[in-house]
Amino acid sequence: MVDNEQIRAIKSEFFALRNGEIADRLRRAGSPYKIIFGLQLSQLDAMAARLQKSTELAETLWQNTSTRESRLLAVLVFPLDRLTRQLAAELLAQADTRELVDLLCFKLVRNLPDAEALVGELSGADTYAALRLAMNLLCLQKLENLDAVYALAQAELANADSTCRIVARQVVDEIDFLRESDVN
Repeated sequence: MVDNEQIRAIKSEFFALRNGEIADRLRRAGSPYKIIFGLQLSQLDAMAARLQKSTELAETLWQNTSTRESRLLAVLVFPLDRLTRQLAAELLAQADTRELVDLLCFKLVRNLPDAEALVGELSGADTYAALRLAMNLLCLQKLENLDAVYALAQAELANADSTCRIVARQVVDEIDFLRESDVN
């Protein structure tokens, strides 16, 4: 069980580090959170480094869906050795912003031994998460089925209504680069 005093201390630090300008920009950009302190990822990383990784703390922070920084910090304090592919899929499905999907993929999900299988599972339900995870795996040289991911990204580029064209373009460009490098 998480100590209420620990949560109070975390919230106090959020408040002390708040950045109204960033918070206002996020609100104007349509961030769905009721409470936004405007902390930067480097500040949250520093906080997480002082906290012991804990599934209980991560779950408590994750459940605070009204506060942006709680959700982000939850990802940073979650112990990687407790993450399963099923839990990763659930967390990605519950992620309410692209920023949170990006952080989940970068800090946790890409490190799963079977992360590539999750790309395929996500491709039908959440194309953005599938492509973002694929891009992370490409950077780590852990993506083997380039053809399927390339086809998914190309389909998004061809889709006039796509909301993830930028990450689709990144994936296509990276795979093209890798294929050109193999030829030379």
